[in-house]
Amino acid sequence: MGRLELKNTDMLNAAGVAFADLIRDNRRRKGMSQEELGALVSVRKNAVGAWEAGRSRPDISSVPVICEALDIPLSEFFGVPVDKEGMKVPEEFTRRYTELTEYHRKIILRQMDSLIEMQRPALVPSRKRKLIRIFMSDLSASAGPSWELGASRGEEVWIEQTPLTVRADEIVRVCGDSMEPEFHDGDRVLVRHGAQVRPGDVAVFVNGDTGYIKVYQRDGLHSLNPKYPVMHFGEGDDVRCIGKVLGIAEDDLFAREEELAEF
Repeated sequence: MGRLELKNTDMLNAAGVAFADLIRDNRRRKGMSQEELGALVSVRKNAVGAWEAGRSRPDISSVPVICEALDIPLSEFFGVPVDKEGMKVPEEFTRRYTELTEYHRKIILRQMDSLIEMQRPALVPSRKRKLIRIFMSDLSASAGPSWELGASRGEEVWIEQTPLTVRADEIVRVCGDSMEPEFHDGDRVLVRHGAQVRPGDVAVFVNGDTGYIKVYQRDGLHSLNPKYPVMHFGEGDDVRCIGKVLGIAEDDLFAREEELAEF
């Protein structure tokens, strides 16, 4: 099997431009590598790659640094036009946000997402989505403390059929913060069983009775969060790969109640 192909998600700014395209195009315009941009923003190359692939978006505290590195204004990044009233992202908001703890930042972002969703007009789909069933495990793949493996528990859920979801065999929830900024606590990831894992791939691993979601490298299992050490295993350790992580199952992929009513 070839290398992992990840689908670009629909994370757009207010002007309808994907953050992934905006970061990638301006980085290339500057003649800068992903590693160089990551060093300026104090993140790993993998995090920049995740932004440009549309798997995640930068933490808002990193946005001013990204804009400075790429020579683009904040208003362009967020797609907010500067009109005659000077409408733009308030610098005060950015400053105060950076003073919050990581936990409180997540609360603010979730509240913002809820408000954005509330103000959107109800969408009437022009066509029915094709849905498929997939198993969603009750167990959480640890991105921090390990979880105990037992009998498979969970349920089948309906999810939109896409080139990415049809490749997945299971959905597993992320637990912990060691895979941030690419994967956050509570994210639901699509996992493909039996896929070949190569260095740099993210996968779900089991060692004995404990499981982890980590980046595979030849020297061990790595976290994206630099505060977590590399996990090393010896010949006596029973380390198995459950499957490769294909990407995040975003909320809008899951079937809505009105869609389920038809089944």
